[in-house]
Amino acid sequence: MCLHRTTLLAVCALLLSVSAGSPQGTFEHINVTFDGPPSQSPTYARLLQSYDESGVWFRPIPGTDGFTRQGSNPPSFYPNNGTMYLQASLGDSLMFGLDDGSSFDPVSVDLAEYSAILLQMLGPETVHFVGYRQDGTVLTDDITTAGIFNGIAPVFQTFYFDPAFSDLVRLEIPIFPSLDNLTLQRSVPEPGTGALLCVGALLLGLRLLKPNKSLHSTPR
Repeated sequence: MCLHRTTLLAVCALLLSVSAGSPQGTFEHINVTFDGPPSQSPTYARLLQSYDESGVWFRPIPGTDGFTRQGSNPPSFYPNNGTMYLQASLGDSLMFGLDDGSSFDPVSVDLAEYSAILLQMLGPETVHFVGYRQDGTVLTDDITTAGIFNGIAPVFQTFYFDPAFSDLVRLEIPIFPSLDNLTLQRSVPEPGTGALLCVGALLLGLRLLKPNKSLHSTPR
């Protein structure tokens, strides 16, 4: 019986080691288009102090004015991709995080210059992203707009964040020209092979702890 018990202990340890190395969840993508409520006229630009969409909150950085949501049919010299998007003029800013306070990884964002006039004056603009982790670590990532002009207005292009710019609880953008279609991802724990192996290891452990009455019975 000693050999049998040793074998069970070895199996239990193996299950625990496998479960420790098994994936603990999947990634969920969060897409923010800035087309959600409140409703807004397609030709109207509105200064906002807060916005929430797809489980993501947006606020201005404290001490700044707010941020503008541009309508889906703006004046001709503004970028126009057929949907609403955000802009920050002088004194505006943006910060955001998940409603539940969990960590996220920025994946991609659409950026364009503020207007045809500023594109011709300043050329492409560099947007400075500042990310904050739960432990207080501060990360940065800079993205420069493409400077594409279609003869009427700047054109949105999709840019991807550095993969190391990750595990954030808050992201701040001190100033930006035009911003749309933000994509984030977060890890979502789910029961899987690892969880099932843990249960199996636990049951084996309980089996080992349960007294075996046949070992203590008296032959008759």
